[in-house]
Amino acid sequence: MQEENEGASKVFWEVELKRLNDSLPQERKLISELLKDDFPFFTNIAGEKVMMDKAEINEISKIVPNARDGEVRLPLVIIKEAAAKKGVYRVEGNAAEVKTINSVLGKDSDNQFIFRPEILELCKKFPTLIVFGFFY
Repeated sequence: MQEENEGASKVFWEVELKRLNDSLPQERKLISELLKDDFPFFTNIAGEKVMMDKAEINEISKIVPNARDGEVRLPLVIIKEAAAKKGVYRVEGNAAEVKTINSVLGKDSDNQFIFRPEILELCKKFPTLIVFGFFY
């Protein structure tokens, strides 16, 4: 009986996490591509078009050096892992995207892990360019 409950619980959490992650992008786009679009957007896993603010894209493009312009894709993805300590998040992406987030936060490091106060700062600066995912 207990094994059945554990199996049902596991299935429940898998379904819930899948639903929570529906906001993640199907495909992320280069900043240079998005700057050319009049109405930049990405399509999430649920199939919905999500608009991105052109002014925010312009602002973040100023932070990204031209040498990394072809490496940074938007939206930036932040993952909350169940195994991580409370308030710790991981930047999902390549080294240029990690560097970009650290630059936005005014940090010299290339740390892939960021903390809740930094999440709030990112969301204030670029609310349409940040997407959250959950990993169990």
